[in-house]
Amino acid sequence: MDFGHENVRSAINEDRLSSLPDELIHQILSCMDSKFAVQTCLLSSRWKLLWTSMPCLNFASHHFVSLPKFAKFVTHVLSHRNHQIEVTSVKLDFHGAASQFFVRKIANYVFSHNVQELNVVILPKKHHEFPPCLFSSQSLKHFTLSLSSCFFAPCVTPKTPWDFPALTSLHLNEITLCEDNTYKSFDLFSKCANLKNLTLHSFFVNNVEVFDIITPQLSDLTLINGRKLEVINLVAPQLENLTVIDCSIKNPIAPPGLSTLSYRGFPPPQLSKEGFHSLNKVTISLSIYSSNMPFKEEDARKTINLLQEVHSARFLTLNFDIVECISSFPDLISHCPSPFSNLICLNIDSGMRNDAYKVNMSTEARNFLLENSPNATFIMELPEAPPTKAMKQKEAREKRKVKLVEDIERHMTELQASVDLGKMHHGTTEGVKDEFGYLIVDARMLIEQKMMLNEQMKESAERHKAEMQIQVDQRTVQTESGRPQIELGKVLVEEGMQMQVERRELPIDSHKAEMQLKGREAHTESEGVCAGLFARFEVCVQRMLDLVNEGKEDA
Repeated sequence: MDFGHENVRSAINEDRLSSLPDELIHQILSCMDSKFAVQTCLLSSRWKLLWTSMPCLNFASHHFVSLPKFAKFVTHVLSHRNHQIEVTSVKLDFHGAASQFFVRKIANYVFSHNVQELNVVILPKKHHEFPPCLFSSQSLKHFTLSLSSCFFAPCVTPKTPWDFPALTSLHLNEITLCEDNTYKSFDLFSKCANLKNLTLHSFFVNNVEVFDIITPQLSDLTLINGRKLEVINLVAPQLENLTVIDCSIKNPIAPPGLSTLSYRGFPPPQLSKEGFHSLNKVTISLSIYSSNMPFKEEDARKTINLLQEVHSARFLTLNFDIVECISSFPDLISHCPSPFSNLICLNIDSGMRNDAYKVNMSTEARNFLLENSPNATFIMELPEAPPTKAMKQKEAREKRKVKLVEDIERHMTELQASVDLGKMHHGTTEGVKDEFGYLIVDARMLIEQKMMLNEQMKESAERHKAEMQIQVDQRTVQTESGRPQIELGKVLVEEGMQMQVERRELPIDSHKAEMQLKGREAHTESEGVCAGLFARFEVCVQRMLDLVNEGKEDA
């Protein structure tokens, strides 16, 4: 396919992000802080006013050098925003002592634009009180209020009931709900008529005898680490799931629909005898074990009473402290019938005890829990006991034995490989010796042939010399002047014969020396391989002797 230069340039310069609809761009901008969302106005004319119609606002003071500059930016955004667009969610995260005027201005704006979700995270440097207007909204459905660190000054909420008629979920973390000693009891959530999910985490309720949680539509309640809390009075007829961790609840009235109960802490809670008839899943973890003190009979009685109140549970999870406590007083449960007649599964959790391997469930405790539910699945996984000193020593010996055997096997393998290599070298040496022998025989044959040839040449030379001598003698008288030439010819003949003999002897002597050198090198290499084999054999024998001595010591 052929692309023109103009088409290519158009494809490169195309701004595909700007061509997206406003709703999708707003969704992308909602994932970043409002400071950076506002800065997108510099991209192009298409982006100049997009931030003004964003339904989601995220303000964080840590993007600014000071809290006043942060407040100025927030005021600028709220004043220049398109007021015809409602605000669906707001996240406000600031550090320092923000004025009530600043918080009130934000609350009034977002509540007037029908905000549905509000998340406030604060890190104050001193005692901070929230303005009452932050706790009154006709449109708010989800509210999260938290202190980012419990080591800073407290944040106090108003003492009057919060007015959130549309609120469905509320999450509070590290918040002081009351610090006035003029109240014997106080209520915050009675005007939250549609509240269904309430989570209070690390909350403070100071100098109040009773903390009322009165919510007609509440279905899920989680209470974690209520500090300086006397008693919680719970009135929630639609409650289905209740989680209580390190909080004191006195005689809570269980609604008919409560199906899940999770409790962790100490002492065992006193449950009302009027409810808890439709429980499906119950998890109870009591911290009543002390390594230096025996279990108390009073704690055992309270634990037994607690188990009897959750008799309708079908899936029951208990920790080891409960099992060990009631097992320590068999007389208290030997005559008590098992309260669990609908039990499907009983799980004994060992996760919170380092010495769970020591725990033993008595026959009386097992009968108390399972006698009326013989078909229930029983799960109790005891961890392995930590190894003793003798076990560790035995394990160390076993490891040494295994390592020694592995070393011996490795050395034996290396020895076998060395033996095979030695055999190969030995075979090579024998071959060199045989070849050397053949070469010697060939050299002897060549020498003998040369000697025979030399004898023949000498005889022929002597014969020719004699003939020439006769001819010389016959012509001595006639040609006296030719004697010097004849003598010179004799000398030349003798020198030629001597050079021919030397030339024939030279290759044979050189080849012989080369064969002797190769034979000596092969012999030296064979001696080195044999010495290595003997050394490795001695190492293996010593390893075997060490293993035998080790076995004798263990025996």
